[in-house]
Amino acid sequence: DMAIWDMKWHPAGHLLATGSNDRQTKFFARNRPGMKNGLDDDGLEVADGGAYDNEIIQAEMELGNHVGIVIGRRGATIIAMQRQTKTKMHVDQIRRVLQIEGTARQIETVKKRVGALLDRVSSDNEDRGQGGGFGGF
Repeated sequence: DMAIWDMKWHPAGHLLATGSNDRQTKFFARNRPGMKNGLDDDGLEVADGGAYDNEIIQAEMELGNHVGIVIGRRGATIIAMQRQTKTKMHVDQIRRVLQIEGTARQIETVKKRVGALLDRVSSDNEDRGQGGGFGGF
């Protein structure tokens, strides 16, 4: 997330590539012009799912003691996840839950990603605790 040095569009207009100061190249994709079907965030082809894809619903996910992990530094984790999944999210720090608003498919994707993040944090904490004592000594 540094200064962008260069941006180039694919000739058909559906891909954008950026090169930034941190030496990263990022690619952004959208549907090709004139195409109605595309790819969703999981890389699976989007089919007509009816209400499953269109109805906005609300859900909650328990975070326990990992509220700060989901929020991230200066909100970066939750903001990035909202942009990627196109959902609205709010962390209730008193109740320690993540409130999610979006379609059933979007909520399912958020729950998978947050679950994976929490699993990774939990396994890291367990690995550190196995050494016993200070600094694993």
